Order: sequence, then C-alpha cells, then structure tokens
Amino acid sequence: MPLLSRTHARRHGLASAAALALIGSLFVLPSAEAAPAITPKDVAAAFHQAEALNEQVNQITVDSQQTQNQIDDITADIDHDLIGYNRQKSALGSAIVQQQMDAPLGPTVKLLSSDDPEAFLAGLGAVQALNSTRADALEQFGRSSKALKNRRAQLQDRQDQLTAAKKDAASKRAEIRAKYQKAKTQLAQLTAAQQAKVDGPKPEAGPNITVNVNASGRAKIAVDFALAQLGEPYVYGGAGPDSWDCSGLLMKAWAAAGVTIPRVVGPQMAAATSIPMSQLQPGDHVAYADMSHIGMYLGGGKVIHAPRPGRNVEITGLDGFSEAARVG
Repeated sequence: MPLLSRTHARRHGLASAAALALIGSLFVLPSAEAAPAITPKDVAAAFHQAEALNEQVNQITVDSQQTQNQIDDITADIDHDLIGYNRQKSALGSAIVQQQMDAPLGPTVKLLSSDDPEAFLAGLGAVQALNSTRADALEQFGRSSKALKNRRAQLQDRQDQLTAAKKDAASKRAEIRAKYQKAKTQLAQLTAAQQAKVDGPKPEAGPNITVNVNASGRAKIAVDFALAQLGEPYVYGGAGPDSWDCSGLLMKAWAAAGVTIPRVVGPQMAAATSIPMSQLQPGDHVAYADMSHIGMYLGGGKVIHAPRPGRNVEITGLDGFSEAARVG
C-alpha cells in the first residue's frame, strides 16, 4: 500500500475509534452514589426510637386496662339495673292484663251500672288511685329504661375504645419489631470498636456484683430490689419477674417498697418531685429529656437500668440522663 494511503487509513482508524469512544461515553450510566456508612449514632438512634415506641405501647396497655375496668363496672351496673327493669316491666304487664280481665270495656263502665252511689264513689276513687299508681310506675319504668339505654351506649363506647386501642397497640408493636430489627442489622454492620461506642462504657452487671448504696427506708428497699435484678434480660413490655423494660423495673422496685407509681416513664417522672441533677440521692429517678428511658440513681454517678433488647439490667453512668425526680 502506498505511504499516503497507509497514513490516511491510520488517521481514519483513529478518528473512528475516537468517535466510538465519544458515542460510548454518552451511554455510560452514572455510578450510583454509595450508601452512607452506618455510624454508632445511627444505631443508637434506631434503638432509641424502638424504646420510645415501647413506652407508648405501655401507656396504651395501661389505658386499655382502665377501659376494661370501666367495661366490667358498666356491665355489672347493667346486670343490676336489668333486675329492677324486668321487675317493673313484669308488674306493669300484670296490671294491664288484670285490668282487661276485670273490665274489658274499661274500669269505669262497671261502676256506672252500680245502684249504690257510695259503692260507685268508692270504686271510682279506687280506679283513680290505681291509675295514679300506674302512671307513677310507668314514669319510673321510663326512667329505668332510659338509664339502661344510656349505660348500654356507654358500654358500646368503651368497647369501641378498647378495640381501637388494641389495634393501635398491635400496629405499634409491629413498628417496634421493624425498628428493632433495623437497629440490630445496623449494629451487626459496625466494627467491634464502633459497637462499643453504641453501648457506651462497659457496664457493671451480674448477680454477684457488690454495690454499696447509701440509702435508707423505702428508697433502700427499692434500690435493693433493682440491684437483685442485675443481669436479667431486657424485654419490651417486661415488668418481671425475670425480664424487664426500663419503666417496668422501676415500677416493681417501688412496689416492693410498698409504693405505687405509674407504669410509664413520663407519668413516673410526673408523679415524683422534680429535682436538679446536682441534688441526686440514691433511689431518685433519672430519665432522658424526651421521657423515653428511665433509671434509678445509686449514688457516685451510677445508675441501674434496663437498657435495651440484647442487653441485661446493668449499672452505668449518667450519660444521656438529664431529668431527675424523687419519689415521696
């Protein structure tokens, strides 16, 4: 091939390759952005969200029990009212039947044919008294009937509330499971060092640990009960005897001391007397600002609490706790 022709061919080949490269670049899909790396903060937030939902479910459970108690009370009232209602109904029915048997054409017709004026007047007075008594009975029966109807309407309303609450609780429990699984999956993606950051400093835990707590009276009983649960697992909704969530642990600890406190974190703090964190004493409550988690102060900057699923009742520091309250 002549030199000119070879040069022309090379130039043509290079131009074709460049054109193909340009065309190819037009059809290259942009690379997908890499998903952001999971951080210990993300995992901690996922666990936190699940626990906050758990406290909502606990409150729904408390409210549902109160509604069920109301249902039981209203049902008992209805059963009691039905006895009087049926008695009144039977008496009125018997009176009407008896009147028709005695005087099918009406009680006064019989009297009008009487030849004895005194008997007529006496009989007329009796009929008037009978009618008056019957009117009172009818009025009382009407009141009983209305009251019974109202109680049945109340019963239906409470039953509807309970059904809605159970549905809401089931929905939130499903959400808790989803958030927990997400947090658990994210936790597994972290390195050992990162996982340690999620849980904070290694907790003091275990049934054989010795803790000296400077408390007395009911506070000491509550603290001792909580300490006896060291090492027992966290379970959503757990209130003993062998598994706990954060508010369930405190509720039963104070119950052991003869003190009744609410079931849920927010009400537990509201029922106690708010104090500054600087004035903490053993037995005091410490909670997160959003009322999603609670623990019991032991002194020396230590807190006993039930942290989250996968962990056990443990002693930890005050990190994350910002609100304080004292029982009694």
